[in-house]
Amino acid sequence: MSPQRPTTVSVVPRNPDPKHGRWILPLIITAMVVLTFTFVNSLDPAPQEEGADTVPEPPFPTTPTSSTTTLPPTMAAFLVTIDILETQATAFQDEVTRINEDWEARRLTFGDTRQALVDLQGSVEGWADQVSGLSDVPPELAAGHVELVLQAEDLGLKVEDIILGLEAPDDGTLRRVAVSQFDAEMQEVLDAIAAIRTTAEAATTSTTEADDTGA
Repeated sequence: MSPQRPTTVSVVPRNPDPKHGRWILPLIITAMVVLTFTFVNSLDPAPQEEGADTVPEPPFPTTPTSSTTTLPPTMAAFLVTIDILETQATAFQDEVTRINEDWEARRLTFGDTRQALVDLQGSVEGWADQVSGLSDVPPELAAGHVELVLQAEDLGLKVEDIILGLEAPDDGTLRRVAVSQFDAEMQEVLDAIAAIRTTAEAATTSTTEADDTGA
């Protein structure tokens, strides 16, 4: 019988850290924080908006030599009224165009078209009365206001011409001519309004320059 060999037992060293991956996550997080911080610091600063972090200048002259232009309260209030009148005038012009186009396309009956024009004529004449009855007109704008009144007083008659053209037994030429004449008259009204604004700006600029010169 052959002699029995001794059994050899190999000893495997124990892993000192059975959870060998637990230190990887903190390193990854630390690396991400460092990279993020480095990336953010490398960015160019956002352009600062003009006027940010600054105190806005007051909307009125603070010194006699200030170049800031303002309107006197009475003139400013009158120009607000002029703005409203201009919006209404433009609406009248658009309404004439709409009524005429609807009749041309026969989207409106003759009776509806005529009634719409009659109603518009009443509105336009009331608007012209409002223009002529304006009060507290600044002396510098009085001449411009008179011109506006003269241009506005014929608008109602121009709408009446459109009505007569609608009723005329022709091919629509008289109505179309009347619509064109109304547009031309309304443009005169809008030009008169623009002239009032120009006069107001010029008067204010002259007053400001005189104050600066006398300072």
